[in-house]
Amino acid sequence: MIVFILAAMLGSVSRYLIDFYLPRHGILLVNILGSFIAGCLLSVTIAFQLNDAVVQAISGGFAGSLTTFSTVAVSAAQQHMQGTGGAWKLWILQVGLSIAACLFGVVMSLWFIT
Repeated sequence: MIVFILAAMLGSVSRYLIDFYLPRHGILLVNILGSFIAGCLLSVTIAFQLNDAVVQAISGGFAGSLTTFSTVAVSAAQQHMQGTGGAWKLWILQVGLSIAACLFGVVMSLWFIT
């Protein structure tokens, strides 16, 4: 349990720092990075039968607190309410690239394993 909490702390602090230093693209970057980590972890877990505590700490703790789709939802809602027209573009970009990063993580980790 303490490992999970430490991993979550590391993920959330990393998200804050990345967003602080890259304010226009930080959230996109952390969502892509967290999704990539989750995809890699999925393949590695299946191949090597990793301990559940390790998987939970990395996926739920670190990657889960690193990513923030709630911030994307709020940003998209604000853009929609302001009528700037970028809400759907923002949402599709964030979710689409995150799914692609997760799949890329699965493929890359399987490629390295075999």
